[in-house]
Amino acid sequence: MAHFAKIDDNNLVIASTIVADSDCNNGDEAAGVAYLTNLTGWSKWKKYDPDSPLCQIGGTWVPETGEFKPKSPIENGVWDDTEKRWKDPADGDLKPTDPI
Repeated sequence: MAHFAKIDDNNLVIASTIVADSDCNNGDEAAGVAYLTNLTGWSKWKKYDPDSPLCQIGGTWVPETGEFKPKSPIENGVWDDTEKRWKDPADGDLKPTDPI
C-alpha cells in the first residue's frame, strides 16, 4: 500500500488516499500519480510516509525542499526547517500547554 496526498494549486494538502501496490507498481510514486490522475482527473499528488506527522490535511507541500510542512498549531507560528517543527515567535518554543 502507498499513501498519497492530494495537493491543491497553492500546495495545500486537501485530501489523502491509499493506493494498492498492484495499482502503483509496488509503491512507485510516478505509477501511483498516474493511477490517481486517471481515476480522479486530478494530477497533483505526492507520495508520503504514513508514519510521518508532517503530512496532514491543511498542511503544505514545499516543492523547494521536497517535504511536507504541517499546519501551524499556533497563530503566527514560525517553522524551524532544522527541527521540522513549529515554534512560538515570542519565545522560540511551543509550551506543553499550547494546543496542537
